Amino acid sequence: MRVFRSLVTAFLVLACAIVGAGGASAKPLVHEHYSGTDDFSFDDCGIPIDAFGTFSGLFILKDGRGGDPTPYVLNNYDASTVYTNSDTGAWFTITANGLYKDVRLTQVDGTIYRLDAMEAGRPFRVQDSQGKQIMVDRGRLLYTTLLDTQGDADLSNDMFIEGTFEVLADNGAHPGFYTDFCDLATSLIG
Repeated sequence: MRVFRSLVTAFLVLACAIVGAGGASAKPLVHEHYSGTDDFSFDDCGIPIDAFGTFSGLFILKDGRGGDPTPYVLNNYDASTVYTNSDTGAWFTITANGLYKDVRLTQVDGTIYRLDAMEAGRPFRVQDSQGKQIMVDRGRLLYTTLLDTQGDADLSNDMFIEGTFEVLADNGAHPGFYTDFCDLATSLIG
């Protein structure tokens, strides 16, 4: 489980949940400030973890360019999640502050498209319970994946094709992008 990919997926799921309107115009289809909280528990890492997070940002959805079948997403986000070992009380925090943007959508075959996207800012920062910075990502990532649009503009039924995710450029330092979440969590609170 890659933390960065999980964040990107979470923001895209949020995008799909917000989308409801369509139409061709120069104005954004959606321009929405959002904020909220989330709490969940899991034991995928071999230890019981309770998580509580806050998030906020600006989500924009624009018409696709030149006949693209799906809209383009822009998400300027800020998030913070505290992960606690429910057996011991040990905890750490992951914060994220960045900008996600769909850059280009290129038809490959039929309803399959190549989606190029970028993430810039500080999308991943880890601090232990004493406030010591353990890891920080900063800079810009450009990546690509294949997407099946199902032939319509409805983002909620788009499917990422597994095994097609690829980093095109890593400008900056992104150790968290390449770090396994469970390895990180067990080293800090296991």
